[in-house]
Amino acid sequence: MRKLNLYVVIAMLITFLAHGVMGAFKLIGADTDSLKLVARIGMGLAVVHIIIVSILTYRTLYARKKSGAGYFKGNGLFWARRISGFTVIIPLVMHLTIFSPSNSGAYRLEVFNTGRLVSQILLVLTLLVHILTNIRPLFVGMGIKGFKRYLVDILLVISAILLVFAVAFVIYYLRWMRN
Repeated sequence: MRKLNLYVVIAMLITFLAHGVMGAFKLIGADTDSLKLVARIGMGLAVVHIIIVSILTYRTLYARKKSGAGYFKGNGLFWARRISGFTVIIPLVMHLTIFSPSNSGAYRLEVFNTGRLVSQILLVLTLLVHILTNIRPLFVGMGIKGFKRYLVDILLVISAILLVFAVAFVIYYLRWMRN
């Protein structure tokens, strides 16, 4: 099940980055036709990831209870990973609710007010925390040894991409406020 989750996470990251880049272009005025398809694939992968991680977490908690060894403090990173994942769900749902179907079946963005801007910036920040706390197990699962030499480069790229997402949200917000 962990190997399946590894493949789901890799696919989810690729889909997330593609969705984010296409969405950023759309927010700043460039049109992308395949955004809806990529978003649906990404959401499906996220649901599968949530189900797999929930099952794995349940198994871990059951084994911990059965053994009688809690070690809550020693498992802080385990809990940080789970809590950061749960925290992503809240702004993700907000992200989904911003879009509504029109009569033509196409999705359009409703009024993009300050609350919605804040929710989207929170989405970027929670994703950053979740990715940062889970990048090491991802590398270990992929069999990458000595990943620390790649870590700075990967974090730089992820941070730059997330910054582009956040800037696109701000640009879109400023355009809404101007109209």
